[in-house]
Amino acid sequence: MLSGIIVWGGVGLLLDRWWGTSFVALIGVLLGLTVAIYLVVVKYGAVPPAEGARGTGSSQAGRRRPTRTQKGQR
Repeated sequence: MLSGIIVWGGVGLLLDRWWGTSFVALIGVLLGLTVAIYLVVVKYGAVPPAEGARGTGSSQAGRRRPTRTQKGQR
């Protein structure tokens, strides 16, 4: 994650010196941070929903999902 910030910040710094500006390095750092966070979310996925927030237990067709019991599936 840190390498993306450093690389894109460095690219922005080089462009700042070449173009004579002073804002492209900040854009490069923000771009590196954004891409790094995106790659972490893609690799590890989003946080799974809480156990209590599952819904009603119905499938899309309106039929109830089979439930698990101690003896197996109903």
